[in-house]
Amino acid sequence: MKQKLRVEKEIRKRQCERDFHAFLLDAYEAIYQGQALDDNWHIKYLCNIMQAELERIMLGKPKIKDIIINVPPRSLKSFITTIAFPAWAWIHKPSLKVIASSYSQDLSLKHNVLTKNILESSWYVNQWGNLISSSADSINTKEYFESTSKGIRACTSTGGTVTGLGGDIIIVDDPINPKKATSDVERQVANEFFDRTLSTRLDNPDTGLFIVIMQRLHDDDLTGHLMKLRPLDFTHICIPAELTNNILPEELAHYYTDNLFFQKRFPQDYLNKQKIALGSYGYAGQMLQSPTLSGGGIVKRAWFKTFSLKELPEDRAVWNFVVDAAYTKKTYNDPSALIAFCVHQNNVYIRSVSRVWYELPQLIRHIRTFAYENGYTYKSKIYIEPKASGISAAQQIKASMNLNIILDESPKDDKVTRLSEVSPIIEAGRVHLLFNAGWVDSFLEEVELFPNGSNDDQVDCLSMLLRKVLKINSKARYTFLQNPTMQ
Repeated sequence: MKQKLRVEKEIRKRQCERDFHAFLLDAYEAIYQGQALDDNWHIKYLCNIMQAELERIMLGKPKIKDIIINVPPRSLKSFITTIAFPAWAWIHKPSLKVIASSYSQDLSLKHNVLTKNILESSWYVNQWGNLISSSADSINTKEYFESTSKGIRACTSTGGTVTGLGGDIIIVDDPINPKKATSDVERQVANEFFDRTLSTRLDNPDTGLFIVIMQRLHDDDLTGHLMKLRPLDFTHICIPAELTNNILPEELAHYYTDNLFFQKRFPQDYLNKQKIALGSYGYAGQMLQSPTLSGGGIVKRAWFKTFSLKELPEDRAVWNFVVDAAYTKKTYNDPSALIAFCVHQNNVYIRSVSRVWYELPQLIRHIRTFAYENGYTYKSKIYIEPKASGISAAQQIKASMNLNIILDESPKDDKVTRLSEVSPIIEAGRVHLLFNAGWVDSFLEEVELFPNGSNDDQVDCLSMLLRKVLKINSKARYTFLQNPTMQ
């Protein structure tokens, strides 16, 4: 019997050595008092990816791409990539250097300590020895510890320091706190920390690997940022909690059961509760791995209709304009947006939308050109939002040009509330966009992503013009302005 147990133990040891997934299952039990891990197909899938990358690094082969993985929270993503993988990798390459980062130092420390717990467990030590260095010249702390072969496992956090550190593998595990994802500042800090700090920390950029593993939180979170900036540099794996069309790679859809990716841990009743707890946008990002709702958020793209200029009576159409003015030539700041529209038979027709990054003199000239190119007459009005930049633009246009400039009322509500109040007219199919115009796709993408998109200038303009078309009385009932046939 003892001989049989020894043989079985040796067989399992060898399985754990050659198969990261087998190691993961046993490591989980080792540090969680014998509790079995809730296994699922995605765990094996991610383990195989990690294993293949380690084997490549050990052979000194150049990497093809870095990796971005989007999966829901509580799906064991951190245990797979950030906690267990470094411990398994040291069995094969104890000189491997791994740096991991999360949005907070406490979370990063927790992951580091759990890796250390695996390495110091009797299960690990009895089979592969004590790989944590205890020599007098080695460092052994919660933040940083070394292997007996000068490998390292170090942690940092978003915005932290990695001075003097270099790694073979750098893991970015949830770079931004979900509670702060709507903050432009927080996202910018996370994105710049990767761009300016972590991106320089691979010892060998040709073979070294970046792994970004996170839940989607915003169109411009680190995943969105990297896929816009360097889409060809990353393999993108996207695993939503429910089967949607953003799953990547597409063949993973075959593993879903009843359209769910992890039935045991994420049954439908649990997901239904999460939809309430997280809200529509939180659920779309954190659980569905998309920073917008399917088909749109507050406003869906399918609600808009199209038209051609021939459909409108040219002699009676009065084209008006709304302007959300910002003046800067730096493209990373908010652009100015302009919309040309008219109202006919209780429908709104948008003829043109323009967004530009101009300083004030050039912006003023553009407003004039845009107006005359899109049907401006002496009957037309140009409404400008009365923020500081808009007031300056309005004053200079009035002083130098014969245009009908009107400073609009200052908005009293937040952007989400303003769009929500006017969304019924869009949902009713009463907003028409010029068919096949070049600006339409960009416009619809921004509206569809709002409020989780990178920009909202076109959305502001849309809300502004619809509030001009609609009067909202104290009881929030919508009525068209007088003379609804043509404005």
